[in-house]
Amino acid sequence: MQKEQCFSLGKITKLHGYKGAVVLHIDSSTPQYFKELESVLLEINQELVPFFVSERGGLNGKKLVLTFEDIGPEEAKKLVDAPAYLPISMLPEPEEDTSFYDKAITGYTAYTEDQSIGQIIEIIEQSAQNLFLIESGENQYLIPVVEPFIERIDHKKKSIYFDLPEGLLDL
Repeated sequence: MQKEQCFSLGKITKLHGYKGAVVLHIDSSTPQYFKELESVLLEINQELVPFFVSERGGLNGKKLVLTFEDIGPEEAKKLVDAPAYLPISMLPEPEEDTSFYDKAITGYTAYTEDQSIGQIIEIIEQSAQNLFLIESGENQYLIPVVEPFIERIDHKKKSIYFDLPEGLLDL
């Protein structure tokens, strides 16, 4: 599985105990969605490697204790600081009609006033403000990721509807 097909879940922060368990720090506002993980992809030497969970400890805030199949204490030490990923398909459905996950909306069709303006290629992360990169043929549009501009999102139709200020697409 390629990293582009996944979302960042967090990272292994430390060992837990002496039998090979590790602590996964879940970088999410809803860590409870991930407390029953059966497997996780860890980035080892710039490749995603699947690890299967044999035991789960409790979820404490954003920290989840995991033991992986066939991983003892020595192997577990090597996993500390490894970034953790899951396939995008494992993201829970957003609860609101204006909620989304950055990776999950790539490929959605963008609309304004019921007219297609293109496809969302990516979310460009910037320190000041993230931007939607929307592409339509030769044209590219950058739209700030701000709630007032997002009218609604239809996850079933893979569409996002914008209410944009006049002239924004002309920039």
